[in-house]
Amino acid sequence: MSYTYDYPRPAFTADAVVYCVELGKVLLIKRKNPPFEEKWALPGGFVEKEELPYDACIRELQEETGLGLSEGALIGVFGEKGRDPRGWTVSAAFVFEIDSTQMEKAKAGSDSQEVGWFTLSSLPELAFDHFKIIKSAGLI
Repeated sequence: MSYTYDYPRPAFTADAVVYCVELGKVLLIKRKNPPFEEKWALPGGFVEKEELPYDACIRELQEETGLGLSEGALIGVFGEKGRDPRGWTVSAAFVFEIDSTQMEKAKAGSDSQEVGWFTLSSLPELAFDHFKIIKSAGLI
């Protein structure tokens, strides 16, 4: 049986905050595509149909950075109006802590021009509401 609803549905995304505790650095990607093309952002992307948000986060992290991480924790859910210029988008964000030996494995992938590790005191201007997500992770 098929259902219809009167309620609008947001797009759903998942974002990853990858943090190296010993060096105090967070992983960012330089976006390859609009919106925010060539701006720095957290790795992440759209949740596919019937995919769990955590699984989408791990998949997007692998696709965009080559990192195969699996031990993350939910930071929160972000859906404030205007966070994405494409329309109403809600994101589940997760934090992953790694050690410095894993940092060199990060390489630009499908939707990223490059990857970079930034100290929390020298973050560039970020796309979307990604500064707020990093702050919500308790890193700043």
